[in-house]
Amino acid sequence: MKKIVSTCLVLFLLVPAFMFAEDKLTEEQAQVELLALQQQIAEAEAKISELVSDVEALRSEVAGLETTRDGLAAKLDELKETWGICQYGRYKVVEGDWLSKIAGMREVYHAGAKWPMIFEANKDKINNPNLIYPGWVLMIPYLEDYSVIPGDCLTLIASYYSIYSNSRRWPEIYEANKDKIKDPDWIYPRQEFVIPHD
Repeated sequence: MKKIVSTCLVLFLLVPAFMFAEDKLTEEQAQVELLALQQQIAEAEAKISELVSDVEALRSEVAGLETTRDGLAAKLDELKETWGICQYGRYKVVEGDWLSKIAGMREVYHAGAKWPMIFEANKDKINNPNLIYPGWVLMIPYLEDYSVIPGDCLTLIASYYSIYSNSRRWPEIYEANKDKIKDPDWIYPRQEFVIPHD
């Protein structure tokens, strides 16, 4: 590549000199011109080397930035997952509790068969799903959809451990389900709602 650039540069500089010269150059003048051209070529090659070095440095910098970007993207995914877990409800175990009983509570899942969700979310403290102890605080994974049961209203649903544990967040459920909820004061059993958790 450098040879091609050098050759092109020599031709570019020599051709005008010979085309537009009115008098023939003497050998001494030609030597002077040739030395000047060689000097210009040497300077051009030095500049090319410098630019090639700059390009390599920039490529290395870009590779480093891409690695940093990928690391930050992975960290962001990890933080999103952690944030999701932080949003889980919390239930404090009392005497006489067991996982299916907790899962069956209205404010949890209203379905005892969903106890494995609680077990999976609390494996750091539950070794045996048949042994839980009073005083433990269990994470209750949230639901992404909810089937209305008799007696529900949006504020009650929002207060459930498996939804938001916060009744004031009912407008989020309403906004996500406006196609099904015509009036937030009127919801009906067996309606299926999407529960946003963004």
